[in-house]
Amino acid sequence: MWPFFSKKRTLDQETNMPDSHPNFSPPSNELYSNLEDLVAFRFHVKQKKLVHQNRIMSSSSGSHHALRKGQGMTFSEVRQYQPGDDIRHIDWRVTARTQKPHTKVFIEEHERPTILVTEQTPALFFGTQVRLKTAQALNVSAILAWVALNQSERVGGFTFNHEQQAWIPPKRSQHTLLYCLQKSIQMQSSIQQPMAVNPMHWQNSLKQLTQIVKPGSKLFLIGDMLQLSHTSRGYLQKLRRHNDIVALHIVDPLEKSLPELGWLNLTQNRTVNAPLALNSTNKTIQQWYAQMYQKQWQNTFDQFIKLNIPLIEINSDENPVKALCRHKVIL
Repeated sequence: MWPFFSKKRTLDQETNMPDSHPNFSPPSNELYSNLEDLVAFRFHVKQKKLVHQNRIMSSSSGSHHALRKGQGMTFSEVRQYQPGDDIRHIDWRVTARTQKPHTKVFIEEHERPTILVTEQTPALFFGTQVRLKTAQALNVSAILAWVALNQSERVGGFTFNHEQQAWIPPKRSQHTLLYCLQKSIQMQSSIQQPMAVNPMHWQNSLKQLTQIVKPGSKLFLIGDMLQLSHTSRGYLQKLRRHNDIVALHIVDPLEKSLPELGWLNLTQNRTVNAPLALNSTNKTIQQWYAQMYQKQWQNTFDQFIKLNIPLIEINSDENPVKALCRHKVIL
């Protein structure tokens, strides 16, 4: 964890004024996403394809598995044997334990729906270059959704902020995708100021996903992935048993390194009366600051690897299409 302050913070760039702490002013409309820009991404990704989760884990190129039994089939569940089931899929352990024949059920790869899980909480209402993290998270979500729809896959969404959650079941429909984007924009527009990270937002959302996501889905988790609780990781483990998951962590450049701007006041949010003053020109402080983020990133990265989930870092200021291509999420 970050000492003294949350990762979510506002920046006072008044040099030589360590005690200054101006009041937060309401953001302009330019800070928020708009549907026109999100729709425009579809024209930039017409030839792109989603890369399979296992391919991303191994950092190699490629698309889906073969659409045949074996590698192209994903385990879904065990149920009681029914006439016509393939006897090669009988689960002999369950059969022996229950004294009734049971078979394993598999789902073909091409039937897998794509679910975009997008965070739009006040913790992401922060940015120092180009755009806010809330906007970049929604950019990434829209790009992946258009790519999936172009592949004739069913696309759905689960968006949450600090007040509510919205679940849109996956369909092979542009209308459904547009509705997903509109709901996300609506949730984003309800944010008026940045706030500290609340791990319960992801925890509650992941719990809900374990109840509504059908086995054999492809989930993209988009937002701040460094503050997940132990309970959240348990839900992730449960989801990963029957689904492919890729996590995309959205980060602002200021969270990774300090710019050399003299004395900076870093505050958790507007309600904090005692900002942390740092001399950004001090090399020792710069190194300490960068190491704190890197340590937190590496710890979270290792936890996701243990769950067999790739964790990818995307900066809020970079071109989202190029970033997804660079990390081989799309090709």
